[in-house]
Amino acid sequence: MGFGAKYIGIDLGGTKIAGILADAGGNIFCQDKIPTKKEEGKERVLARIYSLIRQLMKEAEPGEVKGIGLCSPGPLNVKTGVIIETPNLKWENTPVVALMEREFTLPVILENDGNAAAFGEYRYGAARGTSDMIYMTVSTGIGGGIIANGKLVYGRDYSAGEVGHVVILPGGPVCSCGRRGCIESLASGTSIVREVKNRLAKGEKSLLQEFGGENLNRLTAKEVEAAAVQGDCLALSVLEKAFYYLGIAVGNLVNILNPEVVVIGGGVSKMGPLLFEPVQKAIGLSAFPHMCRDLPVVPAQLGGEAGTKGMVALLHRKVQKG
Repeated sequence: MGFGAKYIGIDLGGTKIAGILADAGGNIFCQDKIPTKKEEGKERVLARIYSLIRQLMKEAEPGEVKGIGLCSPGPLNVKTGVIIETPNLKWENTPVVALMEREFTLPVILENDGNAAAFGEYRYGAARGTSDMIYMTVSTGIGGGIIANGKLVYGRDYSAGEVGHVVILPGGPVCSCGRRGCIESLASGTSIVREVKNRLAKGEKSLLQEFGGENLNRLTAKEVEAAAVQGDCLALSVLEKAFYYLGIAVGNLVNILNPEVVVIGGGVSKMGPLLFEPVQKAIGLSAFPHMCRDLPVVPAQLGGEAGTKGMVALLHRKVQKG
């Protein structure tokens, strides 16, 4: 391997930790994933992160690795390098940057996972060549990030970009955040499955009736998609409603931010036209015509590498600035 600056990007999730060794061009030289095992506690998870980083560093020449970037669920403070709280991992007020810099004597940065994925798509993926974009990830929940004039939008206390918690239906379903009618409570994979279960319980006919009784616990958005592809009326109706709300939310964001492109990632985005067609139509109902005319609404390109590649891009920018 030739000598050159390389960076390590780490994506800390509730079930797995992903890591890459890459250069500023996004070329990956080594990558790996390990289970988080969050039930073992914070210290053990940190030890697993350190072990993954050391494994990745073995694939670089001495002196090649110029920094380490960690993205994590928030809330967190990118300036102080502290994870304030991660309900999924039970971490509170953890000075993770200071701990990792002490361990590796390299520059370390911390970023919200939604922001990191947004920056990855901006630098290497579906939003390459733009300066203003909205990124949304639609999966179990809904998150994302916003880039304006080539920079992540952070807000007063680094909490901007919570696109999943735009309230679209006041008094609607209860969201994971405790409020009602957030877009996450209406269009996430979790909410899609909940709505299907509610309608099956009311006696509606569907191919999904095979998931009766205890089997309903196994139902996922993938099965809803499969039923919709087969023309199942209940599945199609649920998805159309969910993605109508998603499009209304995106249209509102378009009015505020006037982006060049909207990128949608996450597992639910893999439904393709089932998602993108109703979203595009609904954007036109809530956004000014001149703002949504010819506005690309496109699937993310980086998949599970968006967060780690985003951290590599952010690291390179930090090192370049000094």
